[in-house]
Amino acid sequence: MSALLVNLILLVLYTYFGYFIAVIILGKIIRLKVYKNDIEPHVTMLIAAYNEEQGIAQKIEDTLKLEYAKEKFRIIVVSDGSTDGTDEIVKSYADKGVELLRVEGRVGKTEARNIAMASIQGEIIIFSDATTAYKEDLIQKMVRNFADPKVGMVTGHLIYRDSNNTQMGTGQKLYWKYESMIKKAQTSMGTLTGSVGCVTAFRKELYTPLPKNIIEDFTGPLMLVMKGFRVVYEEEALCFEETTQKAKNEWNMRVRVIRGGMTGMIHARKILNPISYPIPFFQLMSHKILRWLIPVFIITTFVLTNYMVWADPKNVFALVMLALQMIFYFTALCAYALEKKGIHNRFVAIPLYFLILNAASLVALVKTITSNLEATWETQREG
Repeated sequence: MSALLVNLILLVLYTYFGYFIAVIILGKIIRLKVYKNDIEPHVTMLIAAYNEEQGIAQKIEDTLKLEYAKEKFRIIVVSDGSTDGTDEIVKSYADKGVELLRVEGRVGKTEARNIAMASIQGEIIIFSDATTAYKEDLIQKMVRNFADPKVGMVTGHLIYRDSNNTQMGTGQKLYWKYESMIKKAQTSMGTLTGSVGCVTAFRKELYTPLPKNIIEDFTGPLMLVMKGFRVVYEEEALCFEETTQKAKNEWNMRVRVIRGGMTGMIHARKILNPISYPIPFFQLMSHKILRWLIPVFIITTFVLTNYMVWADPKNVFALVMLALQMIFYFTALCAYALEKKGIHNRFVAIPLYFLILNAASLVALVKTITSNLEATWETQREG
């Protein structure tokens, strides 16, 4: 029993800390560089939108301010059957070169992009979300990586803003700083196995249409890696988004994203061949698959420690482990209760965010096994 408990704890520690340390060290040892040069390919930014009348005008204004040769930059908003004023707002920018591509019905972000890609020309495509703001030199910073012929996709550096200093915001910011450090190290190892969904640039000729219920942010990069191209992280390509403020909104988003990742992993399962793709295999097993299984590990750990204490109340190791778990989960529940009352305490953010992440993973795992993933999405706006 004790050996099993120790192994479960080690799996959890490896997934969150061991892999992080390993990938940082390996990145410093391998140090695979990206050849960068100032180039100006034709770029098309494709902005996916569904009922974004609240923010689409600001998004377009920000995009028009990006520093890039106007004759080589095209902006297209693909509206996935929006039913509000999104389309009319986009049309009002037609005189500034902004194009609207309306997809009838509600087909989902991936299928809307598939439809748009069939009619887009250009060398480099940038997938963008309607809620993301960019630093003015973002395009220049991203496209310089394509001077390296081995680079097929570039993803940017997402910075979360937590204007209201909420628990969810604190947890999300810390989590994403951790993820960004991993992405930087993975690039030095050779390639990423995922992209930042709000800003991803890739070579047009490498695009592979995906099934509509697959999330492109995760599966698209895997398809390029299997084609022999690198997916790299550009730390200086800055983009900004507001954090979610409520646990409910973060929960909804995490379930959808994690479930999409699981479905995408099934679609791109050939990459889990350790002989053909040793580095991606290591990354995916450590950073995705084991992480998706963490809720199974921690539930088993909790049940096992309770049983061990019941079987032997003098088992000090089991007592200590049970006490630590109880304190951690109690802190998370207190954080949630405080949030429900409108009280935000940043010091209890990590336990709550950890609990939400892993509860979402468990629900996503069950749903992936028992049902099909819906293709549609909806922006989680606070209010």
